[in-house]
Amino acid sequence: MPIQILADSCCDLTPALKSLLGLRHIPLELRPGPGQCFVDDETLDTHLLLQAMKATKEATGTACPSPEAYAQAMRGCDECVVITLSAKLSGSYNAAVMGRDLVLEEEPEKKIFILDSESAAAGETRLALLLFDLVRAGLPFEEVTAQACAFRDKMRTLFVLEDLSNLIKNGRISKAAGVIGSMLSLRPIMSDNGHGEIACLEKVRGTANALTKLVARVGEMTRDAAAHSVQLVMSQCNCTERALGLKKALLEACPALEDVLIVPAAGVSTVYANDGGIVIAF
Repeated sequence: MPIQILADSCCDLTPALKSLLGLRHIPLELRPGPGQCFVDDETLDTHLLLQAMKATKEATGTACPSPEAYAQAMRGCDECVVITLSAKLSGSYNAAVMGRDLVLEEEPEKKIFILDSESAAAGETRLALLLFDLVRAGLPFEEVTAQACAFRDKMRTLFVLEDLSNLIKNGRISKAAGVIGSMLSLRPIMSDNGHGEIACLEKVRGTANALTKLVARVGEMTRDAAAHSVQLVMSQCNCTERALGLKKALLEACPALEDVLIVPAAGVSTVYANDGGIVIAF
C-alpha cells in the first residue's frame, strides 16, 4: 500500500487535484459568531461563510480536529504523512501528534509522520504536491519525510490581504492600526518568518501596488534559481480575476517559475485571508 497523504483542511485543493493526489482531509470547524458552526469540508459554501463573518462583530474562530479524528484517518493507513497548519498558528499539529500516539499504541508497526507545514493555505498545498511526487517516485518512507522537511525549511509563504477586519477581531493587529490602514488604503505584504509565525514585510498603498511589490519580491527570492525550476501555488479568496492577473505578472517577471497553480481558498484560509486575499507559496 503506497504512502497515504493526509492534511488538515487548510490545505487548499480543487476537487480534481484532491482526487489526483489521493489526499484525505481532516476538517477544522469555523465559528464566525455565537451559535454558528461551519465544518470545513466539501459541503462548505465559502460565500456563506464570508457573509457570516461580515455580519458579526465577533472574531471568527477555528477549532482544530480532535486527536481521535486524526487517529481515525491514520488507522486506515500502513504508512502516512500528515500535513498540518503551522504549530505556531493552530493546535492542529499537536492534535495530530496526539492522534498518532493513540494509533501507535494500538499498532506500533505503522509508520506515521506529522509534517508541521510552518505555513498555511498555499503552503500546505505546495507540500502536498511535493509529497505526491516523492511517493510516486517510489522513495522509501524515511526519504520521503526527510526531503519533505528539507523543502519545508526552504519554502517561502507570502500574502496580501485586502480586508483586515478579521485580523483586527482576532487581535492580530490593533484596531487603531487597522482603521488607519483602511483609511489610507494600506495593504500589508505579509510573510512567514522562517519558523511558522507571521511577519509583515511592508505596507503598500493600494491593492494593485501591493501585488506589484509582491511580484518584485518573488523575483528577488527566486533570482538565483534555474529557469523554469520553481512551482508556485496561489490560494485566492473570492478573487479569481485578480489571481489570474497576478499569475500572468509572475510568469512574465520571474524566469525561475515553471508554473503557477491557482486553488480556491477553503474555509480556514478564507477566515484568515478574508475576501480578496491572496496567499502564495514556493
